Amino acid sequence: MKMHGYDWLAPFYDTLARVVVGKQIQQMQLPMLRHLHDRKKLLVLGGGTGWILPHIFRVNPNLVIHYVDSSEKMIARARSNAHGNKSIQFIQGTETAISTNDYDAVLTYFYLDMFAPAQLTTLITKLKNHLVKEARWLVCDFESQTRMHRIKVQVMYLFFRIVTGLRTNTLPAWYCVLTQSGCIVLEDAYSADRFIRSAVFRVNIT
Repeated sequence: MKMHGYDWLAPFYDTLARVVVGKQIQQMQLPMLRHLHDRKKLLVLGGGTGWILPHIFRVNPNLVIHYVDSSEKMIARARSNAHGNKSIQFIQGTETAISTNDYDAVLTYFYLDMFAPAQLTTLITKLKNHLVKEARWLVCDFESQTRMHRIKVQVMYLFFRIVTGLRTNTLPAWYCVLTQSGCIVLEDAYSADRFIRSAVFRVNIT
C-alpha cells in the first residue's frame, strides 16, 4: 500500500501519536518484544521513525532486521535511531518490496489498520508466504469498542486521509482475521482503556 505525506509527518510523528493517544501507544508495544529473544530474522513493516529499534536489540542483539517503510524521511530517522547497527537493512517501499521468504518473525505495529478488511485478508496470506514454520507475528493496533473509540478512529482516519492520502476509513478486525487465517495466539493484552491491543501469534504454515 503506497501513500504520500508521511515524509511531511516524520519530524513530529511520534510526538503527535503521544499527544493524541497518550504514552500507552508506546508502552503497549514494548512488552511483546520479549518474544523475539530467540528469533533470527525479523521483518518490520511500516516501522516509522524506528524509535523501537534500540529496544529490539536489547532483547536480541544478534537479530537481523529488514525494516520496510514507504517514507524516505521515516527511513532516515530510523537509520539515526539504529545508531549504525549493521544488522539492519532498510528498504523504502511497502509489503510489495519483500523479496525473501525466510523470516521467523514479523512485526506490524499500527500497520494493519491501513487496510480495508478484504485487503487485510489478502495481505496476511501474502505475508505468510515470506515466513518460515513457527514464525512469530507481533501486532499492536487499535480496536474500536466504545463510542469514544469510534470517534477517535474516524478523526484519525480523516487526518491521515488529508495528510497522506490514506483511503481506508474503517478499522479492520485484524485480530479475528489473523486467528481465522490459522495464527495461534501466544499472548494478548489491552491498554487500560481497551483502545489498543497487543498480541503475539505463532504462524502456522501449511
